[in-house]
Amino acid sequence: MSIEDVQALRLQGKNREAWTALTALTGSASANATAATADKPEYAYERSILNYYVGIPKEDALRDFMISYSRFKNIDYNNLLFYVIPFTFSYTTLPVKGIPDFLPTSTSILPLSNKILLNVRYVNYRIQENGSYLMSEGGVLTNAHLRTRNFFLFTDPSFSTFSTPEEILPSVEPFHQTHIHGIEDIRLFTKGAKVYFSGTTCEYSHNGSIQEIQGTYDIDAKKLTELIPMHSPTNSHVEKNWIPLNRAYDDESRFIYSWYPLQIGRIIHGHFHLEYESQTPYFFRHVRGSSALVYYENFLYTMVHCVIETCPRKYYHMLVKLDMANTIVSYTVPYYFVKNHIEYTLGIYIADSQLTCIASQNDCDPIIVRIPMNSLSWI
Repeated sequence: MSIEDVQALRLQGKNREAWTALTALTGSASANATAATADKPEYAYERSILNYYVGIPKEDALRDFMISYSRFKNIDYNNLLFYVIPFTFSYTTLPVKGIPDFLPTSTSILPLSNKILLNVRYVNYRIQENGSYLMSEGGVLTNAHLRTRNFFLFTDPSFSTFSTPEEILPSVEPFHQTHIHGIEDIRLFTKGAKVYFSGTTCEYSHNGSIQEIQGTYDIDAKKLTELIPMHSPTNSHVEKNWIPLNRAYDDESRFIYSWYPLQIGRIIHGHFHLEYESQTPYFFRHVRGSSALVYYENFLYTMVHCVIETCPRKYYHMLVKLDMANTIVSYTVPYYFVKNHIEYTLGIYIADSQLTCIASQNDCDPIIVRIPMNSLSWI
């Protein structure tokens, strides 16, 4: 038997026979044969397909897929969707309600001295079955402006009691007239005792395109102040998912700009200056965002995501562990939360061996998700 025979059997739909032939070649009946010195790119490619058809346990097949993808760089990324499994978790609904035309969605988390600050994004759009967006105006879905509003509230470290949400508004008028209104995907962080934010916007960007900004999150005044538009280091027309490092260890305006390679830079007068770069696994070419970093047991953690462009899109999430020198120590396999579709999280909180995050479902219906850290599969 040769690898060509394996491929021929698979293409004929004889998957069990192909699997038997493949294991005879590799000398292993295990899905996770990537550690074997005899493993080859063509073997890994066949496993990335056959693992699904012959019923290899999904978690084993997923680990094999992730390791082989980065090692051999020849596997179809879209096959990931056949292996991703849900987090092991419990959840409750975030107790916030919609308001006329607007629904709550992505929520940022920031621990303060004795409470936790949440920023809840409210949106007027509804994602349709074909992936398009329609906006609610007066209760009618139209092609009106896409609008975002932001509300803050407080909770306790167990996420069991909540204050009444209050709206927080930009302190100045928009810099540009655009179709997309407001500041999206706010991430909260601190510098000393002061709360700051970063977010995505057209109205307040430096050029009227989708770009990142940062500013002060003034809870007492209920205002977003001292807005600083941030310029793309690559002159990209769209910038999203810059991750602030400040929250983790009081750093001065540094952001993770990309994950492949890992690029970290300082913001000076609104411009990104690269200060650190390191290589990351090949799979990280698909990784974006998502959450600000948290410090837990001498390491930094952040939730990231990758997307498969089906209709609707599928979002998968990985927890990444870094040391204090910004080196990736390990990362989990990708997971989804409740449904294998559009799910998003902006903030995480880790305490007492439990990961807590707030995930939106199809850009609405945010839930509080509690995940045991020991349930995660790490690479």
